[in-house]
Amino acid sequence: METLLTTDVSQAATLLRKGAVIAIPTETVYGLAANALEAEAVRKVFELKKRPSSDPLIVHVQGLEALEGIVAEIPDWAYKLMMRFWPGPLTLLLPKGPAVPEEVTAGLPRVAVRAPAHPLTQALLQAVPFPLAAPSANPFGGVSPTTPAHVWDYFAGQIPLILDGGPCAAGIESTIIGEENGRLILYRPGAIPRETLEEALGEKLYTRTHVTSTPPVAPGQFLRHYAPRKPLLYGWRTPPPEKNASIVVFQPVPFSHPYLHYLPTAENLADAAAQLYHTLLACEKEPTHYILVQAVSPYGLGEALHDRLRRASLPHVFTIGHSNHPWADFQALLQKYEIHAILDLRKQPYSRYVPHFSQGPLQKALHEVNIAYEWQPNPNRLLPTIEKLLREHLHVALLCAEGDPNRCHRFSLSDTLSEKGFAIFHILPTGELHLHRAPISLSLEEKAS
Repeated sequence: METLLTTDVSQAATLLRKGAVIAIPTETVYGLAANALEAEAVRKVFELKKRPSSDPLIVHVQGLEALEGIVAEIPDWAYKLMMRFWPGPLTLLLPKGPAVPEEVTAGLPRVAVRAPAHPLTQALLQAVPFPLAAPSANPFGGVSPTTPAHVWDYFAGQIPLILDGGPCAAGIESTIIGEENGRLILYRPGAIPRETLEEALGEKLYTRTHVTSTPPVAPGQFLRHYAPRKPLLYGWRTPPPEKNASIVVFQPVPFSHPYLHYLPTAENLADAAAQLYHTLLACEKEPTHYILVQAVSPYGLGEALHDRLRRASLPHVFTIGHSNHPWADFQALLQKYEIHAILDLRKQPYSRYVPHFSQGPLQKALHEVNIAYEWQPNPNRLLPTIEKLLREHLHVALLCAEGDPNRCHRFSLSDTLSEKGFAIFHILPTGELHLHRAPISLSLEEKAS
């Protein structure tokens, strides 16, 4: 299939009337759009994105007047927000009207609706007699596109047209709110900050921003989402300047690096948000193995950035061995990689030749530098212990008897953890961070025994 990149709204409208799926710009991110009232067209969107059918879509309308049949009623709080923030990056979860197919809402009784502010998409909505179902124009779980080039990289040859609206102004998805049992709920922080909405409403928003074991009640609620193809580790105070990393920071850092991306939040948080996905997609193309991202303060628009990066971050575990390290050198490694907890895997946690790594002295020394310690020699209890520690601590390191990660934990263990969805990072005695099974670590490979 040939994919046309164009600003021709009439051509886009013609394709939509024929049941096609096209890419459209909004002020937030680019979307894969189809006739929201035609079930077959909506199913094509799910197929293209490889999106679970349990994840509902957002219906895009021209404005308040276009909601007849789409929603069953408009509560006062919703009307107030529409009048102030539409068109704009605000999605409202409202009782579903009879015109909306079950495919759009994943069978749920409410439908997510918003009026996008982008002029090309407003013109397109005026040119067609139906609303548009339009999730982000990326494969499910990936980084959302904010330029036509991003969409091209994802779907060239799979869709007939990309409506070229240039770079997205907000660069991060819409805020989603709704009502449950008389309480207003924030389902997804987004381009309109929580504080702005609370001021407009005159009341606080409760939070229900992700699901784990139950189906989502609003779009964009899966815990793992917005993730680049490389492992991303979010939450660093100061990311280490690893040569194999792409590094994203929001505050200045005391080093230079060939793949350092600076998105200053102190000057303009909106600019940082607008560039976030563009930066992550640039990191995907760099000759690096993983991405390290500095923590952002989760207030104002920072709440949305924090939410996206937290979901994009792959569950990860570090490995570290002590060998003959002096305590000061070992502690420096723990500080460099901001290790918050040590899980000791040694069957006999004492060291005849390096006494300060015996369990008692080690646990005391770690306590003095505010690092948690736990001993788990039973392989059958390893995974639940790791999961417990990760609920409490951002960076957990597995401690073994040797400095060589090949000898201290065996690659077979790391392979097992990788198969369970973890990214494994080996802290080498030289102070380097190697992603398990990345090309640079192949020299350390050991056949599983």
